[in-house]
Amino acid sequence: MTAFLVVDGDPRARALAAAALRDAGVDVELARSGEDALLRLELAEFEHVLSDSDLPDMTGFELIDELATSGCKAGITLLGRNADVEQAVEAMRLGASDYQRKPSDEASLRQLVGNVAARVLGRGDVHVAAAPGAAALSSDAVEPEHSPFSGIIGDSSVMRDLLRVVATVAATDSTVLVTGETGTGKELVGRALHSASRRRDRCFSALNAAAIPESLLESELFGHRRGAFTGAVANKKGIFENAHQGTVLLDEVAEMPLMMQAKLLRFLQTGEIQPVGADATRRVDVRLVAATNKDLEREVEAGRFREDLYYRLAVIPVHIPPLRERREDIARLTDHFIAKYARSSAKPVRGITPEARQVLEAHPWPGNVRELENAIERGVTLCPGDMITPRELTLRTREVRTTLVTPQLASLENVERTHILQTLEQVGWNRKRAAEILEISTTTLWRRLKDFGVDAPATNVRRAQG
Repeated sequence: MTAFLVVDGDPRARALAAAALRDAGVDVELARSGEDALLRLELAEFEHVLSDSDLPDMTGFELIDELATSGCKAGITLLGRNADVEQAVEAMRLGASDYQRKPSDEASLRQLVGNVAARVLGRGDVHVAAAPGAAALSSDAVEPEHSPFSGIIGDSSVMRDLLRVVATVAATDSTVLVTGETGTGKELVGRALHSASRRRDRCFSALNAAAIPESLLESELFGHRRGAFTGAVANKKGIFENAHQGTVLLDEVAEMPLMMQAKLLRFLQTGEIQPVGADATRRVDVRLVAATNKDLEREVEAGRFREDLYYRLAVIPVHIPPLRERREDIARLTDHFIAKYARSSAKPVRGITPEARQVLEAHPWPGNVRELENAIERGVTLCPGDMITPRELTLRTREVRTTLVTPQLASLENVERTHILQTLEQVGWNRKRAAEILEISTTTLWRRLKDFGVDAPATNVRRAQG
């Protein structure tokens, strides 16, 4: 397989790039226009395409779009005339692996092309040029799906705006509050903020505040010293210390108890942590991204969340709209997930029938992108041929909520207990999934089950229902 295809309307630039690539030990073919490149890509397979952004017959962005539409598997590096964050974001959104500013001098151009070849051959990090004074965007590998923004998929105006905000904010160290319903992709945004920042080579850690028992949350965040409490048999670093110079995503931050909210506020004010059982504090350098599916302003009004902490977290608020408010993204998300699961399961599924697509377009998607992904994964798994039909789309609904209350008298607690237990049965006692469907935290679900005396599906469910 020929390794590289260089696309450039400038014959001198083509020759320089070809020489640099041959020096790097790879085969190379040259194309003088976008149309020329598309023809060569029909006739041969290439590992990587290196293209100028200004071609005689089209822009480099149009070429990327054409390649994505054709199903081209080659990685793509786009060379632009200036270091522009928005152009970098747009290039990667369309499917490019990398965006670099094209140097004006020949020596720098040869060096740049050689570096691109080295990264492709070694599968190393790819750094994307950024505006002056801003951090470079980065991806973990040259394949498009591993770019910082690869998981944030959508052509809608709100998602384009979201990408621009994330790309701009990533260059700072400001605390970010990511809000959105369950399943919208809050962790993906947190990871993109990290991967596109100057901290990308450092640790990224995520912690779900609702998944940790209240008694252990302080230790998970700040660490503890040996003997600080029963079971503390050794010193332990907390998530903030482990992520020194990196990024921490604190999910479901609204579920934190008020006492822990005060300690988190102190950390944000001072940058210091004090492990449980320690006498002294220590400074750590961490960029915090907080996430929640709740309206924190309402939580503040209800007295469940500290107002001063809210303002500390919401320095830069980023909201992810639910899927029902950006239905124009359903088609692209569907195609993305079909390709993903067809590849991972080695099945020949290549698309979805018009009837099945209509089903997806009409569904309310209460579980948002996560629900859509699960539906497509099931569809690919069950599909007997190469096209998913409505038969394979077993979409779940929330009809159970409308069938629980019967004409007979029942206490609210009994109705709640029945609803929770039926939901758990529906998802095979996957507590995380049940909490998502019920729109409560896993901690709240655990507490309600404890109140109901339910601790083992095999025996206690029958006892609780009986």
